[in-house]
Amino acid sequence: MVGLDRGADEESLKARARRGLRRHWMFAALLVLAAGLRGVVFAAYHPALIFPDSVRYLQYAHDFATGHWSVDALRQSGYSVLIVPVLLLHDMWIIPLVQHLVGLATAGLVYAVLIRFGTPAWLAAVATIGVLFDPLQLVLEQYVLTDTWTVFLLAAALTVLVWRRDQPGWRRVAACGLLLGVAVTFRDEELIMIVPAAWYVLVAVRPWRRTIKRLGALIGCFLIPVAGYLGWFDASHGQWSFTTFSGAFLYGRVADFASCSGLNLPSYERPLCPTQPPALRNADYYTWDPSSPQWTFTPPAGMSRDAVVENFSLRILLHQPLGYAEAVGRDFIYGFSPVRGAGPEKYSPAYLQFHTYILPDPQADASIGALGYQAPAVRPALAGFLTDYGRWFYVPGPVFAAGLLLGLAGLVVGKRRAGRDRGGKDRVGKDRGDQDRGGKDRVGKDRGGQERGGKRRGPAGACRDAGLLFTVGAELVLVPPAAFATFDWRYQLPQLTLIPVAAILGLNTIMSRPTSSSQRAKSNPEAGPKEQGQTFACGGDGQDAGSPEGRPRPG
Repeated sequence: MVGLDRGADEESLKARARRGLRRHWMFAALLVLAAGLRGVVFAAYHPALIFPDSVRYLQYAHDFATGHWSVDALRQSGYSVLIVPVLLLHDMWIIPLVQHLVGLATAGLVYAVLIRFGTPAWLAAVATIGVLFDPLQLVLEQYVLTDTWTVFLLAAALTVLVWRRDQPGWRRVAACGLLLGVAVTFRDEELIMIVPAAWYVLVAVRPWRRTIKRLGALIGCFLIPVAGYLGWFDASHGQWSFTTFSGAFLYGRVADFASCSGLNLPSYERPLCPTQPPALRNADYYTWDPSSPQWTFTPPAGMSRDAVVENFSLRILLHQPLGYAEAVGRDFIYGFSPVRGAGPEKYSPAYLQFHTYILPDPQADASIGALGYQAPAVRPALAGFLTDYGRWFYVPGPVFAAGLLLGLAGLVVGKRRAGRDRGGKDRVGKDRGDQDRGGKDRVGKDRGGQERGGKRRGPAGACRDAGLLFTVGAELVLVPPAAFATFDWRYQLPQLTLIPVAAILGLNTIMSRPTSSSQRAKSNPEAGPKEQGQTFACGGDGQDAGSPEGRPRPG
């Protein structure tokens, strides 16, 4: 009997696997093609691609591996901690190999969350094309850089939060907070992502007593890795911060438009005023070049260089708020341009493009050589194929801009329909979605994980709230780089993951056919709770709207 049971279980697993493959064959095919393409990238540039930031990550990982735990003052060290095992194995090729797998896993998250909300399998597969095949994603996975992991952590955090249609429980909220907090230890710009997560909890969780508890769990778990990192930084450098270069970065941002005319400055800040005409200024020069004013001036006794530079930059922001807003808006909009050029600050994107050669960087080569690693080498034939591929295939910025607008349109439509639905509830005083007069569950039972008095969200509400999370997240994640750094296509990488989800959730909402609960109740008084809500493309948990299981049953 045991053998028969085992055989039946194996047959059942095989049958489920066959059904799953038939249903998700398009995504499976794309995944195989994307894995093959990543294999070409991995073989073309060996052991990994190196950027100046890569050297710092490797150096600090080496320090941590040897027991020296002083945190980096310039870049967050979370990524360096992550790659310590690789440094112990002394095989740098493991880093890009794992990052290619992480890129595929990120595509899996995009697909899974869309399927979870009833998106047809073919449309969910289309949404993964950017993260699977865009050369920006592929080349960054080959670099020793934080970007691939950071986007994966963000996508995982948001996916965990919306994974079930009912209100998020404390475990999901806590997991989301922890993942977002860990992402901050990789790049401090991701601090802003706690905003859409908190907004989602405020919108999706009821009653207010529960909302406060869930919000507290989210923020508390978010602060665990963030506060831990700040304490580590304080122990290393004597201040609670993420870097000691915040003023230097901000100076590069404002130097493009800064004018000291009519500005009352302390005498020691006067040398920081740019003297070139704005049209001739280069933000990268003002940030990093040793001859830049911020590196040649002499700070007064008792003040750090970075503090003086930061004070000067803040004075410029107050003096020229419109100039600052214009610069930020210009960088934000350029991220959606049709071609991937040098950007408003003329920062070359060459290092993010495939070449048949390795961009020369003798200093970086010497630094990683001192750590015992070989300089990256290229296989010209494979690199030639990738160069042509990267030249002709990428997702143009206007496609992402349209996707973001689609996500916003879905929020507007969903909000209007929610308002109409609230006005169409049963006049007897009983909400037929398991609520009686006063909003309490008649049997006093916690249905779907909800407390007494809590409202269970239907498919429409769950889809709308998830769309809010991904749409607002996709917008906000692009703001800090535009506000505090020079333009770099690296910072646009979250577009490839978050915007497609936001767009398709918005499309599902727009293309749905709403029917108010009162209208359905009149036509079918015996209908159960599932049939009395709105009929949305965002169906039940894990159901494909294109499959028989995902379609609403007739009353």
